[in-house]
Amino acid sequence: MPTQLLQKPQLEIEAKIALDDFELMLLKNKLPEDFSSGNIHKEENFVYKSPQMQVGEFLRIRQEKLTVNKCGRLYNGGRWTLLTYKGKNNGQRLNEREEVELEISLGQRSNATLEDMLAALGFTLYSSYAKERKIYNFKNPECEVFLDAVWQIPNGRKKHFVEVEGKSEHDVLEILEQLGLGGKPLIRESYADIFAEVKNGKI
Repeated sequence: MPTQLLQKPQLEIEAKIALDDFELMLLKNKLPEDFSSGNIHKEENFVYKSPQMQVGEFLRIRQEKLTVNKCGRLYNGGRWTLLTYKGKNNGQRLNEREEVELEISLGQRSNATLEDMLAALGFTLYSSYAKERKIYNFKNPECEVFLDAVWQIPNGRKKHFVEVEGKSEHDVLEILEQLGLGGKPLIRESYADIFAEVKNGKI
């Protein structure tokens, strides 16, 4: 099949915190290595918006070169493409938004790129950024912790973040406390918005 729905539309609940070099070192020492596969996921992200979208809404094309198992399949150096819709951030304290994801595969009969299709539908490029991500899976409570290095494409300065994603606000906040991050300021902006500001010279 040319496209595959990876999961039903769901509510993404996450906390994002910026880290300086010292905070990054401390956090790495706290994260249990046996909670991670050790793989570094390398992505390029291209974010698009249309005039009809609300503030905070966007579509994102993510391309990742994979050599590890993902969604039950083994890729050997191929490029995995994911189209994601992110809804408006409705969270009060954490980031909470609808998320819909589609795996995209362009076959031989395709006469255009996904970017061409979005342009034809009235979408324009909003921001672009690359990311290196290491994933840690916590079980009690069940959450994912993402250690991210992110920079503007093509050669922006790397910024470091930690994201915690879970099934409830309570679970996410509990993991933050376990990691000693309970008192840190939470970032309400998505990477799409952060690196749009970088692109426009605001930060």
